[in-house]
Amino acid sequence: MSRRLLVLVVAVTWLISGCGAGASDGPERPDYTPVPDHKLFSQVAALPGVERADLSYNDAWPEHSYIATITLSSDADAQLVLDTIYAKLWQGRPGAGILVEAQQNGSVVRLDAFGGKPTTRIALEKRYGPQPGDGTPPGDS
Repeated sequence: MSRRLLVLVVAVTWLISGCGAGASDGPERPDYTPVPDHKLFSQVAALPGVERADLSYNDAWPEHSYIATITLSSDADAQLVLDTIYAKLWQGRPGAGILVEAQQNGSVVRLDAFGGKPTTRIALEKRYGPQPGDGTPPGDS
């Protein structure tokens, strides 16, 4: 009898936690047509001030993310370029996190708008508006 009770408790817990039918641990369905990854990656690589751009999309659970490793030219406005990269990637897959690692003249640079902290979906939406945005930064950097 105790085995049946244990199975029942586990099943109820599983259903309550959202792991039942209809729930998904994958990315949410978009209300828009995301810009295809290859187009986003080309746009980022072509930005003035970007010397090198290695971009990918990581679809591994728990966080689906764009990952960018960027080398900026020494004369680039790092804040403007980084802000534009985030804005461009925000047009991609819904709910995707964005991780940008950038260097300029051998030093790590981060977007000041996020206080040097990792971005969250809330911070991205606050800065760039609801997805997909228009691919341009807000202009206050």
